[in-house]
Amino acid sequence: MDLAAEFAPSQLFSHPDPYPIFAAIRDGNPAVRRIEVFMRPSWVVPGYDDCATVLKDGDLFSSRSNDQVGLVMGRTLIEMDSKEHTRHRQLVQQLFVPKNLDALEPVLTGFAHEIIDAWVKEGQANLVEQFTARFPVQVIAHLVGIPRQDYPRFAAWAEKIIGFTQDIPGGFEGAAALREYLLPIVQEKRRHPGGDVLSKLVTGTIEGVGLSDEEVVSFLRLLIPAGAETTYRLIGSTLFALLANDLVERVRADRGLVPWALEEALRWEAPVLFVSRQATRDTELSGVRIPEGENLMVAVAGANRDPAHFPDPDRYDLDRRAEDHLAFGFGRHHCLGYHLARQESRIAMNALLDRLRDLRWDRDAAPARITGLAFRSPTTLPVRFAA
Repeated sequence: MDLAAEFAPSQLFSHPDPYPIFAAIRDGNPAVRRIEVFMRPSWVVPGYDDCATVLKDGDLFSSRSNDQVGLVMGRTLIEMDSKEHTRHRQLVQQLFVPKNLDALEPVLTGFAHEIIDAWVKEGQANLVEQFTARFPVQVIAHLVGIPRQDYPRFAAWAEKIIGFTQDIPGGFEGAAALREYLLPIVQEKRRHPGGDVLSKLVTGTIEGVGLSDEEVVSFLRLLIPAGAETTYRLIGSTLFALLANDLVERVRADRGLVPWALEEALRWEAPVLFVSRQATRDTELSGVRIPEGENLMVAVAGANRDPAHFPDPDRYDLDRRAEDHLAFGFGRHHCLGYHLARQESRIAMNALLDRLRDLRWDRDAAPARITGLAFRSPTTLPVRFAA
């Protein structure tokens, strides 16, 4: 297997199946391999124990290697370490306190049903285009405090930011437009704060120090791809798995299975396949020397299919209960929005199960496929149903 060719930029969104790549590295000698990944040399780390080791030690393995993201988003949490990371995380995590998010449940449920209302009578849909790609963006827009009449503009900018790896100029354009739109909102919240989450973010302090306007805007720009993109991919992959394994009716009949369906989808098809880190000093992984300053691509998707940790890992198993998957990361950089992602996805799945009876593949459409090497999810979900 030509590993360098497998990691070519052209494969970023179209790779059909990266798991044999991870297995080839994981089962080889050495089990950690230095390869050019997306045009830069990196150590690919695909084993569960090695991935957990890297993610757990934020001092030895710094997150400051996310320079490509920073070009578009500005300086954000994912490339901060130590005290800077701790202060920013404490300030922004108030947006994701479960009790605050749980209070939003009726609003988010209303969004989901409103989207379904637009096409449910047709008896067929492409659930990626008509639901999964739309719902999480509306949730983030609401969370940020975007007026409803501006949702279409917000969604267009979000699409440009989300797709910046394919269209870098478009990513810069979307980021600049969103900054210009958000700055007056942030400044108004600073002058006249209310009880909303954005006001809390703007006015909050740790040891008397708060976030600047630019820091708030950079975080909000990050929230779009980190919150909207990963969640729409999770919902899509869960639907794909249930349809492909004839599990829709089982989950419809027992809604207690919805969280487990999502959890197994996170393990089976992690929305984000890699987390980037950088060695702060010489170290070793699986007996391989990693020099100081070298970049590591922590393949959480490979870890989630490591047979040494998850038996029969390539099978989507609704009864697996794999709560220790690494799809949300691990350690100090564990995904802040994990509760929101699970909440949104659960609401979305229940709304679809409530409204779309006899949900099945549309056999007249091209078969759905899950693709991608940096991000993965189905590109289409053509279905038929009874309203």
